[in-house]
Amino acid sequence: MIKTFLKKIFIFLIPLLVVWICIEIFYRFVPNNYTQKATEIQNNYDSKILVLGNSHAFYGINPDYFNAKTYNFSNISQSLYFDELLIEKHLKSFKNLKYIILTVDYFSLSQVDNSSEDIYRKYYYEQYMDINVPLISRFDPKSYSLTLTRNLEMNIDLMKSYSKEKTLVEGNSKGWAMKIGTNPQFNNYETAVDVVAKNEDGLSDFQVNLDRLNRIIKLCSKQNVKVLLVTMPVTTHYARLVNQNKLRKIYTDCKRIASEQKNCIYLNLFQNKNFQNDDFYDTDHLNEKGAEKCSKILNKVIIENSGFNSLQKIENVR
Repeated sequence: MIKTFLKKIFIFLIPLLVVWICIEIFYRFVPNNYTQKATEIQNNYDSKILVLGNSHAFYGINPDYFNAKTYNFSNISQSLYFDELLIEKHLKSFKNLKYIILTVDYFSLSQVDNSSEDIYRKYYYEQYMDINVPLISRFDPKSYSLTLTRNLEMNIDLMKSYSKEKTLVEGNSKGWAMKIGTNPQFNNYETAVDVVAKNEDGLSDFQVNLDRLNRIIKLCSKQNVKVLLVTMPVTTHYARLVNQNKLRKIYTDCKRIASEQKNCIYLNLFQNKNFQNDDFYDTDHLNEKGAEKCSKILNKVIIENSGFNSLQKIENVR
């Protein structure tokens, strides 16, 4: 009877094992944003400007519009936690690096480590980008099987997306991903309500991430690299819905850091008048036209202030 029972269990487990193996092979061999950036960053160690940050930078800062060679090392939902880990790993490999552009957006300073956005992404940084992620325990089985990082439905959806698009890679060889035109379905007030609600964590204690910013800036200083902190632009839909007290605190803290660190400046583009709502694909991500405009502004700031002496006083570009 026991043998019969074990046989039935084995037969039951076979299809599950096959599914698990297929998904695991998919994760291990199909290129994605993480694998691409892990490869391309090594081909761009001669860059003079490096961009880090979340999806606002990923879609909004185009290296083509910088006079100096630039690589965009940002990624979707990439928090300051992972920005720091990536800088620690790669900074010394850049021999000609002069500037790091780092986005600090409405949700950046209050974001807690190991948030819902990091639940599965942290394993991607570990497995695909060869990052030692302290959040992950060596006893965590997900560290050894990427199939386990997401539920079956999400895994299947990802495979369907690959089947439809024939790729999971969004960025080009310079790390920038393009959003084309304006999507009325997502660039409107109603969508902004949902997006801001998702981004609003209700937290006003920024100390953990402020300390992280200071560590990043000091590490860059040792390598004679300047840091340009930038709060990226958003639509008027998004801007009118955020907590204004929290927003002012973000501005104040970023300006204070820039005044205290000689190799750092802060540029606030959040409600910059150079941008109109049709510069955005959705409520808070720039399209290709907006990315061109934003990149040219950043390039102009770097060129005009190459000595970095007066940049600390800049708050907005008009």
